[in-house]
Amino acid sequence: MLEVLFFVLIGGVILLVYMYLLAEHDHLRENRLPCRGLSAHQKVQLLFISDIHNRRLSKETFKKIQSVDLVMIGGDFVDNRTSYERFMYNLSILKKWGAPVYFVPGNNDHEWKFGSFLDELMKQGVVPLSNEDERVELSNGTPVVLSALDPYFMKPNRNASYLEDEECLQILCVHDPYVFKRIHQDAKGRFDLVLSGHTHGGQIRLLGFGPYERGGWKVDEAQPFLVSEGYGTSLLPLRLGTRAECHWIELTPEN
Repeated sequence: MLEVLFFVLIGGVILLVYMYLLAEHDHLRENRLPCRGLSAHQKVQLLFISDIHNRRLSKETFKKIQSVDLVMIGGDFVDNRTSYERFMYNLSILKKWGAPVYFVPGNNDHEWKFGSFLDELMKQGVVPLSNEDERVELSNGTPVVLSALDPYFMKPNRNASYLEDEECLQILCVHDPYVFKRIHQDAKGRFDLVLSGHTHGGQIRLLGFGPYERGGWKVDEAQPFLVSEGYGTSLLPLRLGTRAECHWIELTPEN
């Protein structure tokens, strides 16, 4: 009986170590997508990351990325465990390319313990988007309309342009994919690309089952829709059957 308990204990420890290593092992997902909204010779190299929580970004992972036109942070950049020093370090990694950085709030960002998180982001040159649209012209001359759905902070709009009729690439970022799924079908159709996170792919899946379905790309009526499994973890720093990931996406014209 004692021998059985000993092997069960050893097996449990090995499993926990394995789950911790999975949570700390980065996956840089690179995708090249033809995307409506881009005309000939236009191109956007986009870095998307969500659900960092309390993880420290790996310099080695982000060294692999040579060029970025736009950085989108899809929420849960911090939680109640995140120190100010770690926040600043992670932000320095995401600003290294000199590209504009935009942030869409997640459900854990309000736990920030060092004042107003959105105000701190703006002080550091990051643009928070909260239920608004913003037109930005990238350094390569490509115009993009960025939109956000935010049921968490509901910060008053800095602009209310609602750029629905712009003939350029339109990207929606929303932390929780189910928020996007609940909006009216007509409102969904204007976006050329949808980015989300929140679910962590279930984070810990047993025999393929978890509290959420796996993340990944979904295409609905030619609209690419990404649900990232996130970079960090909530609660326990463990994963099983899911990936700690960030995304480099090159968008090119359809034709």
